[in-house]
Amino acid sequence: MSFLMPETREELVAALKEKNGAWLCAGGTDLMIRLREKKQFHYSLIDLTHMEEMAAIEETDDAVIIGAAVTMDELERSEAVRRYLPALAKAASMVGSTQIRNRATIGGNVANASQSSDLTPVVLAYESRAQICNGTGEVRSCAVDEFVKGLGKTALGETDVILSFEFKKSDAVSGFAKVGSRKAVAISKVNVCIRTDVENGIMRNVSVLLGAVGPKARRSPFVEKVLEGMELKQIDGDLLKEAVYAQIEENIPDRSSKHYKKPASLGIICDALKDIREQEKLREELRRKSREMKPEGGIPR
Repeated sequence: MSFLMPETREELVAALKEKNGAWLCAGGTDLMIRLREKKQFHYSLIDLTHMEEMAAIEETDDAVIIGAAVTMDELERSEAVRRYLPALAKAASMVGSTQIRNRATIGGNVANASQSSDLTPVVLAYESRAQICNGTGEVRSCAVDEFVKGLGKTALGETDVILSFEFKKSDAVSGFAKVGSRKAVAISKVNVCIRTDVENGIMRNVSVLLGAVGPKARRSPFVEKVLEGMELKQIDGDLLKEAVYAQIEENIPDRSSKHYKKPASLGIICDALKDIREQEKLREELRRKSREMKPEGGIPR
């Protein structure tokens, strides 16, 4: 058994070179369950929680960069995340209990590649890229959609570790919703992230990512096609229902759970759209106040 606690990139690379079956550990919320299931009581760990670059949220001119060891609680409270990535803040707020949110990390939630991951649909909706370091010290940028392959499967190498996720800033609004088996500390039975631009009340460039309706979260073209160009305040419920049901049938045609997940998916999509309407309403109010403060001539009252 061994316990390594790198604090710098150089120490991390050295630890990865000596990995020899050691487990990477940040929050440990998924790892502890896995070790218990395997009845594995003797193991080695590389603790990632003392890497400053992995525990920071950085805002640049055109991006928000989130360290892989940032916790759910930190995501929920971050002003940059709440402003530019509202669905990510919402999803993080709905992960497990308070204790779990204080420990669980964005890197672990994504790299675990669970079909029920709450953050993965959001990360994919924003087309995030991950910075990945390996045991030779090489760092590469990779779209998250490229390395998350399916249920418990990723393209990450044996000595790969995610350093951070980069999200490009935009004026898009987004919503997240989920359905679990109980009211609290629920693992998602189905979840969704919707990200869209809103131009004069019309939805444009719509992305809809459904989770837990297949091996991994993926885009929902039937639903996107219906929502694209639709007025945000006047959603056609019949068209939306038809598209959602067709999408679930397409994703899991042979699963008996499709009969439950059709109405459940419709419900959470409506909830996510409600999030988006509330965000757009707030933005409209801010724009109105800005106009009142700057009359013709550009001099504030």
